[in-house]
This record gives sequence, C-alpha cells and structure tokens, in this order.
Amino acid sequence: MKILSYLSSLLVLVVLLTACGKDGDNPSPGTATFRVDFIQTGDYEKFIKVITVEGGEFKYRGTNDKMPAAILGDNAKEPTWSVEGSNIDELEIETLTEFSAVADRPANMTMKFTVYKNGVLLEEKSFTYNDNIGTRTELLSYKAN
Repeated sequence: MKILSYLSSLLVLVVLLTACGKDGDNPSPGTATFRVDFIQTGDYEKFIKVITVEGGEFKYRGTNDKMPAAILGDNAKEPTWSVEGSNIDELEIETLTEFSAVADRPANMTMKFTVYKNGVLLEEKSFTYNDNIGTRTELLSYKAN
C-alpha cells in the first residue's frame, strides 16, 4: 500500500512538472518579446567595441541565426543589425567601447539602440564617442513588467 501511495504521489508530481514547463510558442506571464535595433555612424571602424544583449535567446530578425553571446571584432564593424527574443524577463544591453590605439585621429562615432517591447517603441538611446574617451561602459536595462 505504501508503494502504491508513493507511486501515485510521484505520478502527480511528474504531471504537475510537465504541465508547468515553458512552451516556446506561448509567452509566459511576466515576460515580453524584446527587439533591439542597432545602428552606428561616423568613424565606428576606428573604435574597439564589445556589445552584449542578454536576457534570453535572441535571433537576428528575419532569420533563425542566433545572436552570439557578444558582438566584437569584425562583427562589431557591421553598421546595423536587429535582434529579437521572446519570453524575456529582463533585457540588458551592455557596451564596452574605446578608441583603437592603431587608428588615425580624429575620430567620432555614435551608437544608437532602439528598443521595442511587444512591438511598441520603448526607448531610443544614443551614445557618442570621440578619440579621447578612454574606456567607457554603457548599460541599458528593461524589465518585462
């Protein structure tokens, strides 16, 4: 009888855990779909940049290509890109930027992030840099709720 009771409890637990799993097609309560559009202008190839977009799995819009954990090197020289992720609790965008020691001066550039939540414009944020910036970090953070 104890074994039957134990197995019944185990079966109920398995059913509950299976029913509570995340479904990739349906948004979970408290999450959102975030889209990040990026554009850089000016002498952006003269700067070293590391850009991360965190909070879940992001894909380049219009493709099934996953965004890498960090955009850097030659990938950071792309003038524009757009990524989107679903079921995101909190979106964080972080940049680390400095002027390249091997580049010619003068140099100026602007990076612009346009963030959408559930298809609605949330914020447009621009950062401007010149060849005297040293190392600079920017952090943007957005919650689904």
